Amino acid sequence: MAYLAIQVLAALALLAAAADAARILAVMPMPARSHHIAFGGVTKALADRGHDVTLISGLPKGNKINPANNKVIYLPNPFEDMANDVLKDFWEQKQKPYEQLQFLMNWGEKLTNTTLSSPIFLAEINKPGQKYDLILAELFFFQEAMVGLGHKFNCPVVAVNPFGTSSMVNDAMGNPVNPAWVPSPFLGFSDRMSFTERAMNSLLHVSMHAYYNYFYMPKMQALSDIHFPGAPPVQDMLRSYLGLTLVNNHFSLAYPAPMSPNVVEIGGIHIPDKPKALPKDLQDFMDSAKDGVVYFSMGSNLKVEFMPESAKQAILGALFALKERVLLKWDGPLPKNMPANVKHIEWAPQGDLLAHPNMRVFFTHGGLLSTQESVYYGVPLVGMPMFGDQQFNMLLAANKGFCVKLEIRELTRQKVDEALREVLQKPKYKEAATRLSRLFRAKPLTPAQSAVFAVETVLEHGADHLRPASVGMPLYQLLLLDVVLAAAVPFLLLFLCCRALCCGSKKAAQEDRSAAARKKRN
Repeated sequence: MAYLAIQVLAALALLAAAADAARILAVMPMPARSHHIAFGGVTKALADRGHDVTLISGLPKGNKINPANNKVIYLPNPFEDMANDVLKDFWEQKQKPYEQLQFLMNWGEKLTNTTLSSPIFLAEINKPGQKYDLILAELFFFQEAMVGLGHKFNCPVVAVNPFGTSSMVNDAMGNPVNPAWVPSPFLGFSDRMSFTERAMNSLLHVSMHAYYNYFYMPKMQALSDIHFPGAPPVQDMLRSYLGLTLVNNHFSLAYPAPMSPNVVEIGGIHIPDKPKALPKDLQDFMDSAKDGVVYFSMGSNLKVEFMPESAKQAILGALFALKERVLLKWDGPLPKNMPANVKHIEWAPQGDLLAHPNMRVFFTHGGLLSTQESVYYGVPLVGMPMFGDQQFNMLLAANKGFCVKLEIRELTRQKVDEALREVLQKPKYKEAATRLSRLFRAKPLTPAQSAVFAVETVLEHGADHLRPASVGMPLYQLLLLDVVLAAAVPFLLLFLCCRALCCGSKKAAQEDRSAAARKKRN
C-alpha cells in the first residue's frame, strides 16, 4: 500500500510540474458523437495541461462536444448520404459479426482516404515550417495509414481506441491474448466459454488476424503509398512510431486479461468529477418523482424513427404502463396519448440525469459510454444491444448482475414488462451496480491524469522502454514453434533409431527363420 501511495504521489508531482508545451495534432474524422466524446476527453486534458492541440474533427460546426480549448478544424462528413441506410440495417439486425467487421473496415478505408485527401486537412499539415511533436489518432478503428503522419513529422504517434483492446491493438502493442479465455467483443461471449464458444472464438481470432493482415492491411499500405510516398511500410511505422494506445475502458467493465505497459486504460475520461446542474424542467421532473424515474435512450447514433414497429409498440407499451416516471429520449415521431408521467426529450444531459438519486433504471442500447456512466453512478440497466461491442457490453453487464438483457429480434411486450419489473423490484440489481461503481471509481489517478501522464512520458522519454519484444516477432517464434521443433528432433531421432533397430532385428529374425526353413526342406 505504501509503494502504491509513493507511485501515485510521484505521478501527481510529475503532472503538477511545469512541462514544455507540445504541439499536438489530433486527427478525429469519424462523424460519430460517441467516438468524439472519449477522444475529446483526451484532447481537453492535454490542452488543460498547456499543450497546443489542433483537432481535426468530423463533427459539424456548432456541436457541443469538441473541447473549447482545442483549435478545431472541421472536415465534411463523407458518409452523410449513406448514414440512414446503415442505421436501418442495424435496427433490422441484418449484419452478422463478420459482416459488421467488413463494413467497419470498408468505412475506415474510405474515411482514411477522404481525410488524407481533404484540401482542408492538407492545407493544415503542409503549411510552410509546420511542425508537430505528437500525433493522436484512432488508428485501430481501421485508420492505420494515419501512422504515416508520425513519419511525416518525425514524431511519436498515440492511438486512442474508442473501446477496450481488440485483436488489432493486441497484435500491434504486444498484448498476449489467448482465445481460450479472452472473448472477442463481436461475439458476445463471456470469459467462461463452452467448447463450441471457444472453437468459434478461436476461429474468429485466427480468421480476423489473417483477414486483417493479408487482406485489409494491404489496402492501408496502398493508401500510405499514395499519401506518404517514400515512407516505410505501414507495419514498420506502427512498430517504430506508435508509442502508446489509450483504450476507453476499465478492467472492472471487462474480463481480466494481461496488458502491456504501452496500453493504458482511460475508461470514464468523459465523466466529470461532479455532475452539472440539470435544466430546471428536468430538475423539477426528477426531484418530484416519488416512485423514481426510468430513463430510455438508444444513444446518439441510432435513430428511433427506424426502429421496427413491433419493437416500438412493445417498448412504449411497457414504459407507458409503469407507475414510475419515464424520461423518453425519442427522436422519431412522438407516440400519441403519452401518459402524464412520461416526459419526452430530444437531447439529454445523460450523465447528469444518471447522477440524480431518483434514477431507478436506464433502458439502453448498451453503448460503452452509456454503460460506463451507468456504472459510475450505480444505475442498473435493461439492455437491448444492437451492433458492434454492445452485445459484449450487455452480456458482461448481465454476468456482473446489474442488467437484464433483451434481444430485439425476440422482443415482445411481455418480455419488456418482465425485464423492467425484474430490475425495478429486485434490489440485487441496484446492489450490484453500486458495488461495481465503487470498483470503477477506485483508481490511483483519474482517467484524464492517466492519459496525460502516459502521453507526456512518451513525449519526454519515447516509448522503446514500453514496447514488449513480442512486437514484430515472427509468428513461429511467438508460438515457440522453433523451440518445439528443436525439442522434438531428439525424440524423433530416437524414435527413428529405435524403429531402425527393431526393423533390423525383425528382418534378421525373419531371415533366420527363412534360412532354417530352407535348411529343413533340404
